[in-house]
Amino acid sequence: MRTYRGIFDGPDGERPSIRSIEIPIIQRDYAQGREDHDTAMIRRDFLEVLINALTTQESVGLDFVYGEVTAHGVLKPLDGQQRLTTLFLLHWYVASRADVLDPNEPWTKFRYATRLSAEYFCYELATNDWPHEESDPQTWITDQAWYLFPWRTDPTIQSMLVMITAIHERLSREDHDFVALWERLSSPDAEAISFLFLPIDDMESGDDLYIKMNSRGKPLTEFEVFKARFEKLLGASGRQAELSEKFDREWSDLLWHYEGGNFLVDDEFMNYLAFIVDVCEWRSGATRGQEPLLDRARRAFVEHEDADIHLGFLFFAFDTWVGETASDDVPAAVFAKLFSVGGDSDSGLLLFESQNPNLFGACLESYGTKQFSLAETILLYAVIIFRHVCPDEADGVLRNRLRSLRNLAESAPNQVQGPYMPDLTESTTKLMTTGSLDGLKRFSQAWLEDEKLKRTRLEEHPSIEAAVHSLEDHPLLRGRLFAFNLDPLTIEDHAAAFWKVSGHDALEHLPAALLAQGDYSRETASTKRQLGVSGQRQGGGSWRDVLTLGSRENTSQMREALTTLLDDVIGRTGNPGEMLEDIRGEWLADCEAAGHFDWRYYFVRYPSMLSAPQGIYVGEYDPTGAGYRYQVDMMNGGDYRSAFKDPYLLAIWNEVNRPERLAKPEFRSWDYTGTEKAMRFIKSGTGIRTVDAGFEVLLPEDSAQADTARTVLTPFEIDADNIIPVKRTGPDNLDAEDRVQVGVAIVQALLSTDL
Repeated sequence: MRTYRGIFDGPDGERPSIRSIEIPIIQRDYAQGREDHDTAMIRRDFLEVLINALTTQESVGLDFVYGEVTAHGVLKPLDGQQRLTTLFLLHWYVASRADVLDPNEPWTKFRYATRLSAEYFCYELATNDWPHEESDPQTWITDQAWYLFPWRTDPTIQSMLVMITAIHERLSREDHDFVALWERLSSPDAEAISFLFLPIDDMESGDDLYIKMNSRGKPLTEFEVFKARFEKLLGASGRQAELSEKFDREWSDLLWHYEGGNFLVDDEFMNYLAFIVDVCEWRSGATRGQEPLLDRARRAFVEHEDADIHLGFLFFAFDTWVGETASDDVPAAVFAKLFSVGGDSDSGLLLFESQNPNLFGACLESYGTKQFSLAETILLYAVIIFRHVCPDEADGVLRNRLRSLRNLAESAPNQVQGPYMPDLTESTTKLMTTGSLDGLKRFSQAWLEDEKLKRTRLEEHPSIEAAVHSLEDHPLLRGRLFAFNLDPLTIEDHAAAFWKVSGHDALEHLPAALLAQGDYSRETASTKRQLGVSGQRQGGGSWRDVLTLGSRENTSQMREALTTLLDDVIGRTGNPGEMLEDIRGEWLADCEAAGHFDWRYYFVRYPSMLSAPQGIYVGEYDPTGAGYRYQVDMMNGGDYRSAFKDPYLLAIWNEVNRPERLAKPEFRSWDYTGTEKAMRFIKSGTGIRTVDAGFEVLLPEDSAQADTARTVLTPFEIDADNIIPVKRTGPDNLDAEDRVQVGVAIVQALLSTDL
């Protein structure tokens, strides 16, 4: 161990005596005097340690100082620049106050090679005794004739002045015997402030070492600030030294596997620490506030009544991933067995939205951003708490509980920092440590009840596990099986059939084929319903919503229609898409033979009518009768804030296929009156719109053109109100003929004129 003054010793073996210190040009500016908030906190804490060692009998060691000693006795430090500079300034201050400053002393031979101005400043400082009775040191220094005007912009000089002021303010709080302080500071026996000195044989290797390890001249990272202050916070816990050692050794080795290319793991440490602090807050019933992470850590690990429990969780959350050797990447091995991504569920439980099965690594990289989701947050915590509380449980227990949690996770309010996180954390803890599904909060209760039903079925019929898990892993279902009866006698065949009809090549044929089996539309509002459409949305258009939202109770129509379809598919062979088209065609033929043309017939018959991007339709709907009548709007989005279409007019427009004369029937709520909603002829403005009885013709304003239109429409029995009726039948007054084809005939008649 060496003190600052004691490093200027005699020769040591082949090493000559050290006669001066020179900060080499490869080093950066002095940083400990910077005035940003984080550096100010580090400066305050560092000075507190130094002054405490100086004014009490408690010594302090400052770790290693590396450097080359030249043949002329010049020490060129490669690591330790910041500490040596601060010690030089402390010695100058105390020597000045003790009136013992001697510019001939070796310790005053301290210079910076990085800037000539800094070199001159250090020389003038060491050769000029501050008359401490007159003023504060910074004011005195900057008022001296030798203090040059350009030095005001020199970052190293300004940092030194800030540090001198900080030393002065700290040592001026109390009365001190500075002669005694100087004796303690300069005594080689007291070693009040010491460090380990390691000389380096040659400058070339010294440069290499500096490049690899020295960053103290750079602005302090967020993690460096946090680590220094957090370790100090834990002084009374009895685990301060343990924490410091683990940060520097095992935990750094662990996180080094996830170093992002900048040769640092500071960001990775901060992300994982933020996750741990969040979890500790959630477990105590709190949510994240606006305070800095350090303040929240103080509250969780020092001030809280469960601080010891929280601190134990912090240690475990790191230690559980530490391998026997530094080269062991335990998280990668564990998560590779537990989870999979990209649709392949053979290697582990499928994660639906994740890009990386290693949730630990993903957390280190992206925690606190949208790239690390609520589901990933919950599942990572679930694995950790299971390893913590249930270390002796079998892997199968962990996998089953994780599957249930994954199935439920998407039903949670998707706000990682929202007010629901304490309840979600409590529920996750209960599920993962006890396996119970009872009383879990903030998850959808409908999904929870269905999870219980699946668990009961699997306990009674374990042979259907593969089929159930296969459906849970389906991208359109994501763990929710409301659409299936879960009949142990049929579930395996139904699962296989569903995978067939929902495959990429068959999915576009599914909307019509399923609607042919029954009205499975899902109510989303009083007049708004949703149908399954392939669309362009991620996740198979609107299918995931239709198949999985709601509850088992209110999806009975969907379940009945899907069961009928799957039973039909099971009895057929061939290409799945062709099978669905055959089912559709057979049903349409039956409707046409019976003269039964309800809304389902049209939606099944004309593909454009089942093309709403989100599957949303708005219109009067009778849930106990025929369902929709013949006036319905097909939304481009989720409501009238987007454009919308009349699906019947759209089918006619597509059948006619004359876009050069007929405007596409697409409407916007902000540019029509509410009674307009008509398909218009571009030249004359003649229009046609759907009414329940048939079609209303909007005649052109020009009387001659109006007469022409009425003349060509006479065969269609147009009445005085310009209504062309469609034949009706039955107690529900449904169409007895295909109104789309009637509309096509009307438009073609008008197209035969010059309208």
